[in-house]
Amino acid sequence: MGKPVRVKIKNTLYPPFGMVQEHVEGPTAGSRAFLYYIPKGDKTGVTIVGDFKIAGLDDKAIRETVLSMMQITFDEDNANLKQVK
Repeated sequence: MGKPVRVKIKNTLYPPFGMVQEHVEGPTAGSRAFLYYIPKGDKTGVTIVGDFKIAGLDDKAIRETVLSMMQITFDEDNANLKQVK
């Protein structure tokens, strides 16, 4: 929605399968997701399954917001991984 917000997310890792995200505080509190990794040759695919809640938004707006957040995370992770290699 164009403004920064603070959130608290608890991540529980289950290597090499994936991780669970639990949104504890902030506008996404009560949201949960499981991210699981799928080997694809030299690369790894990521699938996200979850139940997201954002106070004051309808289902369509929640979907658009979550997809946008996940794209930002994906782009940042890719940029960071390129620096590590």
